Amino acid sequence: MKRLNIITMVLCYFLTACSNAPDPIRYGKDACAHCKMTIMDKRFAAELITAKGKVFKFDAVECMGNFISENPAIAGDSKSVFLVNDFSKPGQFTDARKSFFLRDSSLSSPMGGNLAAFLSRPAAEAAKKDRSAQVYDWSLLLSKDK
Repeated sequence: MKRLNIITMVLCYFLTACSNAPDPIRYGKDACAHCKMTIMDKRFAAELITAKGKVFKFDAVECMGNFISENPAIAGDSKSVFLVNDFSKPGQFTDARKSFFLRDSSLSSPMGGNLAAFLSRPAAEAAKKDRSAQVYDWSLLLSKDK
């Protein structure tokens, strides 16, 4: 019976270690995996979870984009999960691949890229304040930031 308990505990550890679930960001404590700044603002934070379950936290979408550029194997893995905070609902993660990104001079993102994520294109369009503001989908955003 004791052996069965040990085997069960080991299996549970390995199953949870490879989880692709988000790890809550501890605002004011966690550091950005790219720039090392403390993650403070719930409107701009992002998270990347690799296929193996390793979690990288970012203070801004720009940092996640730069990290992806520097780590193409992670970016190219279809099992990697890219999460961004919805600017309209701070602290609420959404799938970056399905999100829309507004680059607007009125936004003050932590890294100065003036970039925020939205759940839908209409939400991003509605948030525009600068006439030259642009809305991108995920793939276009990654190609622009190269």
